[in-house]
Amino acid sequence: MLKVFYFPQITKPKEKYVKLKKMPEEETPYDKKTTLNRNTGSYDCRTASCRIYAGSAEASEIQSSNEDTVSGNKGASIDKAVTLQNSVKMTDQISAAVNGENIMFSPTSLNFALGMIAEGAKGETKEVLCNYLGTDDFASYAKEYLNKIKEYNTEDESYGYNSKLKIADAVWVDNNLTLQEEFKNSVTNGFEAEVENVDFSAAEKTCGIINSWCDKNTEGLIPKIITPDQINDTTGLCLTNSLYFESGWSGEPWNVSDTEEKFGNNEKTKYMTCAGDRYYENDKATAFDREYANGLSFVGILPVDEGDFTLEDLDIGGLLKSQPEYDEVQCKMPKLDFETTAILNDILSSLGLDNIFSSNADFSGIADKNVNVDTILQKTKLELDENGTKAAAVTAVIMECMSAVEEKEPVIKNVELTRPFAFLIYDRSNDEILFMGKVMTVS
Repeated sequence: MLKVFYFPQITKPKEKYVKLKKMPEEETPYDKKTTLNRNTGSYDCRTASCRIYAGSAEASEIQSSNEDTVSGNKGASIDKAVTLQNSVKMTDQISAAVNGENIMFSPTSLNFALGMIAEGAKGETKEVLCNYLGTDDFASYAKEYLNKIKEYNTEDESYGYNSKLKIADAVWVDNNLTLQEEFKNSVTNGFEAEVENVDFSAAEKTCGIINSWCDKNTEGLIPKIITPDQINDTTGLCLTNSLYFESGWSGEPWNVSDTEEKFGNNEKTKYMTCAGDRYYENDKATAFDREYANGLSFVGILPVDEGDFTLEDLDIGGLLKSQPEYDEVQCKMPKLDFETTAILNDILSSLGLDNIFSSNADFSGIADKNVNVDTILQKTKLELDENGTKAAAVTAVIMECMSAVEEKEPVIKNVELTRPFAFLIYDRSNDEILFMGKVMTVS
């Protein structure tokens, strides 16, 4: 059996738990939490770890096809409409499961994790992964994106924050397991993944090594992904992906009110206000875009209708492409601090990935023993204040071996996030949504 955990890691005092799917057979311990605290002073997002526990099978048990291997020579074409649709549905289903709590999801971190295992998939398993990822060559897309984001990393500081966007990958291989050379080359060249041999029978030592890697690559935001009890006699492989983002705001920081005002009907909080950089609208929502110093953006989205909502109903893709007439946009929102943990098996299955969890899954291109996916878990962390943002995401995959404007009166728009709203952390230049979330409460 292969267990997959994808989770953003968070360590805050107030905790609420979310479970989307009961784990099959024996349950693996994990944290299920969703919290928000408006009183913190920084903004960060963490999607912590995606572990995939894979079960082995004899190579003869799975029909493989060499021609199904993703080629790294096709270019980095990717269907962003497909990836956005899947991300929106994923976010909505996570939200539906937590019953009114705040949630956040990292499409980029999950897609990099799925992209790596796609490199070792064959036949129908590869097909469904490529359909979900919007490309049959995610390795090329990953390589290209890793090169593009280098421009977001500078030594400049803005309101105490450096400008950083870093993605790192690693493959931890048990001494008794051998990677297929083609898979090893794909993850090394496409994802710039480190490949290291470890001894999973020494669970505490190996966990320490992997957790140290995560701590380093998330600059301390996610110091720990796995625990020794999540490793057993059949664990043979762990794949990790980390995403770290840090930046102050472009231009002036937000102004913070000294008094509390209502959020929704019942809660009260202090709000931040500023002028935004862009304004969007459609018949379902209005939104502002506030840029970070490194060029990425925070997009706050306010539904037209009050109360609960789905991101799918808001038509996020159409909203971001809208070009309404305006001269200025004024923004208002609360500080944020919350975290989410959710098992994603059922959601991914409903989005067409049921094959990767079945006994018919073909991951024979990964190692000398074939594997299936058992569980995928994601954790996320968000903190936001007037000065800037820090965000981190880690995906760990652990595999078990088994077998234009005219001159006129100024048009001023106001987007006030004083009731439930959605948000993005958005790389507009590359049309990449790093984080996506929904805020229902400020307490």
